[in-house]
Amino acid sequence: MRHLLAATATPDHPMPWGWILGALTIAAVGYAASCWWWPFACCRRCDGKGRFARADSKVWRVCRRCKGSGSRLRTGRRVWNRFARVRQAGQ
Repeated sequence: MRHLLAATATPDHPMPWGWILGALTIAAVGYAASCWWWPFACCRRCDGKGRFARADSKVWRVCRRCKGSGSRLRTGRRVWNRFARVRQAGQ
């Protein structure tokens, strides 16, 4: 007699949701701490130089995106500042 296997959808090892959520929480807290500690990053357009050259490298121009500072506000810090402004306005 042949034994038929039941077609069940239950895996032998369940997904470790606790580990996944814990790792995501640690990553989010780490990113928030780094945005608090280092709020600025290099400008992506001029690579932090504050200026860039034309194709023939004879004329240097000030970067319009960072206005010559060479740095930009990180996305996480921008979100942090937005929440802080909303909180200040609510008090």
